Amino acid sequence: MNDSDTQAHNQPKGRPTLPATALVLIACICGWFMMQLEILGVRLLIPYFGSSATVVTGSVIGVFLLSLSIGYLLGGWLCTRVKDALWLGITMIAVGLWKCLIPSIAQQVCDPISISQLDEKWGSLLAAFILFGIPTVLLGTVSPVVVSQLTARTGNSGFSTGLVLATSTLASFSGCVITAFYLILYSLRTTLYVSGGILSVLGIIVLLTSIQHHLRSNIK
Repeated sequence: MNDSDTQAHNQPKGRPTLPATALVLIACICGWFMMQLEILGVRLLIPYFGSSATVVTGSVIGVFLLSLSIGYLLGGWLCTRVKDALWLGITMIAVGLWKCLIPSIAQQVCDPISISQLDEKWGSLLAAFILFGIPTVLLGTVSPVVVSQLTARTGNSGFSTGLVLATSTLASFSGCVITAFYLILYSLRTTLYVSGGILSVLGIIVLLTSIQHHLRSNIK
C-alpha cells in the first residue's frame, strides 16, 4: 500500500457534512471557549486555594495542558471513525452543558478538598482535574477531527493542519484577552451560564445539520 492509499484509508469515508469555512469556524469557537474556561478556572479556584503561582500555573494551566494532550490523542483515534460533524456537535453541547454545571458543583468540589489534609498545590490540582479535565479533553478532540474533515475535502493534510492550528490559536488568544480584560470583571456564574448556553446552542445547530445530512444521504 503506497502513501496515497494509506492517506485515503485513514480519512473518514463519505463527504464531510459541513463546508470548510464552517469546520474552521468550529475549531476557532472551541479554541475561544477553551481559553475562556481556563481563565475563568483560575478565578474560580482562587477563593479556595489562593492566588499563588502554584494554583495558576501548576494546577490550572497544567491540567489544561495534560487534558488537551489526551484530547488530541482521542481526536486522532476518532479521525478514522468519525464520518461527519456529529462528534463536533455532541462535543460542543457536552462542554456547554458542563460549563453551565460548574457554578453549581464548584463549592461542593472545592470545599471538601480545601479543608482536607492536602496542601494547596495538590488540592488545587485535584479540584482543577475534577472541574475542568473532562471538558478540556473533549475540546482537545476538535482540532484533529476538523483537520481530518478538511483533509477529506482538500486532500492537503499539511495546509489543513496549519490552517486549523493557526486560526484556532488566534481564537484562543482572543478568548484569553477578552476574558482576562473584560469578562472576568462580571459575574463568574453568569459568564459561565451565558457562554455555556451559547456553545450548547451552536452545538445543537451543528448536530442538527449533521443529522439532516444523514437523512438526505439515506434518502438518496
